[in-house]
Amino acid sequence: MNAIACPQEFVAFAHKIADAVGEVHRRYFRKSVRMQIKVDASPVTNVDQESEQVMRDMVHKRFPGHGIIGEEFADHQRDAEYVWVIDPIDGTRQFISGKPLFALLLALAHKGEFILGVIDQAILKERWLGADGHGTLYNGSPAHTRRCPSLSRAVLSRPGYDEYTEGRNDVIDRVSAQAQWVEWGITPYDYGLIASGYMDAMINSGPKLWDLAPIDPIIRNAGGKAVDWHGKPLNLESPDHVIVAGDPALIDGILGHINGEQE
Repeated sequence: MNAIACPQEFVAFAHKIADAVGEVHRRYFRKSVRMQIKVDASPVTNVDQESEQVMRDMVHKRFPGHGIIGEEFADHQRDAEYVWVIDPIDGTRQFISGKPLFALLLALAHKGEFILGVIDQAILKERWLGADGHGTLYNGSPAHTRRCPSLSRAVLSRPGYDEYTEGRNDVIDRVSAQAQWVEWGITPYDYGLIASGYMDAMINSGPKLWDLAPIDPIIRNAGGKAVDWHGKPLNLESPDHVIVAGDPALIDGILGHINGEQE
């Protein structure tokens, strides 16, 4: 765990952000939205932008000295002691398709290390919040990962063959081939399901900072572990690949398969 506990005022503020953004999500869900395709070929809607602007306005008003990193707008005070990281809709394709598997992802970093994370699915009204010194809560009740030290007994989430996994598909295949059960196609929901003990592990390639930022505090404070493919803890400088395990004992085995050290 990080050296400091997350101040209670930040935990309460994170809930307020999730409440406010959730209202935006519910107002537009399964309604007509404006969509554009970004340079990286991913879709963006007016709902993504409005959701992020709500969050930015709240941070600017309450904590003007804090930084903000978000998917839709330019970084603000990225070198601040405290930095909020937001993905206003992780799973925009699911949102556009009317599937309630998207979520708000929100994180807070202190001196580059994540100390708070939120996954909020506003349509199903499910929220995971993990914060150092507070544990991980699912809708206000403690969430805990489950014990599963062997990959051969694990339920694993993995991406499909997408443009962002190119060059790494063989590694992902090697890991997933060892799992007892594989779920294809990663959504933000999977992180919460690992934290609550319904799934055991995830391997992913290509997530941006705002995609991976909440994972560490949510999973770690529920009893699990999240690292990059080098085995290093996630932080503001992490590369675009991640391993999540509900049981920390799974990490070494997964890393072994990534590095070709196990057959």
